Amino acid sequence: MNKTVENIENLLAKIVSGNATKKEMEQLDEWMNKSLDNEKIIQKSKKAWEISQNQILPETEEHDKSEVLRQTQKQNSLQLLRTRRQLLIYKIAAIIAIPLTFAISSYFINSHEYLSKAAQICQISAPKGHVSKCKLPDGTEVWINTGSTLTYNTSSFNEKFRDVELEGEAYFQVTKNKEKPFHVLTPIANINVTGTSFNVKAYPESDAFETVLAEGNIEMQLNNYTHQIIHIIPGEKAVYKVNEKGILIEKVDPEIFSSWRNGKIIFKDATLNDLVKELERIYDIQFHLKDPKLGEYRFRGMFSYNNNLIDALEKIKRTAEIDYYIENKEVWLSKK
Repeated sequence: MNKTVENIENLLAKIVSGNATKKEMEQLDEWMNKSLDNEKIIQKSKKAWEISQNQILPETEEHDKSEVLRQTQKQNSLQLLRTRRQLLIYKIAAIIAIPLTFAISSYFINSHEYLSKAAQICQISAPKGHVSKCKLPDGTEVWINTGSTLTYNTSSFNEKFRDVELEGEAYFQVTKNKEKPFHVLTPIANINVTGTSFNVKAYPESDAFETVLAEGNIEMQLNNYTHQIIHIIPGEKAVYKVNEKGILIEKVDPEIFSSWRNGKIIFKDATLNDLVKELERIYDIQFHLKDPKLGEYRFRGMFSYNNNLIDALEKIKRTAEIDYYIENKEVWLSKK
């Protein structure tokens, strides 16, 4: 086909379909008026367009549009999956600033039209020295402690199950739904519930798993070769350490173990080693005990996220007669 005629037919297609600009319409008129042959070509092209348009059924047209859209989405999806290593992660830091003021956010993820549902992961984290709170799509509320991360698949969550993965510590108030069990998954053990309130601590660097039940009932299932299931009732704390046999279950005050939600840490007959671990998480600083025996010192008291590190160290100094000094991002503790 003559290149000029091909261009004219393209112009005509734009005009008939309503997509031509004013300048293009003027170009077509100018070319048609140059000769009778040009006018005949225009008439033939119009008839061909009209015939082809009448022959295309609405269903076929919609199918073609859908197919084009599907192929476009597929290409966009593949390209995005390659650049994101086949995983789209929504990272949220629902930061609660110090002084502690909760900025509660209801968080619902809607699917991106161009992305495969199987690749949608939501990740919610609490930076060092902060506490985060979020609401999952089923209405469950979760408090996430400093340095911790909660992850779930937005496409499968709340279909048959409600699965979340936890690294660190979180407090859950699970919306009741017996038809869709709620699972908290960690490397050491999992928690299975249908609706209840409980605290879970499972930091990646630790070989221990701890859960405290405030309300309802939960099942703790070990991920070792035994897959042992332990039923826990309100007011109980269960602790499992990978390198030790058995599970320690004791009666506790659940509020003590979830006080961090309100920016407070309560210690009741805890060791200085335990206290130091928590302060390291909160203030992102490293502690050293000049005498390892100091770590066994028993301590009870309360620390607030609102206070700075010096306030915490001064409290230790007054109650335990322990001196301190700070060098760079390290704290050294010694007996007076």
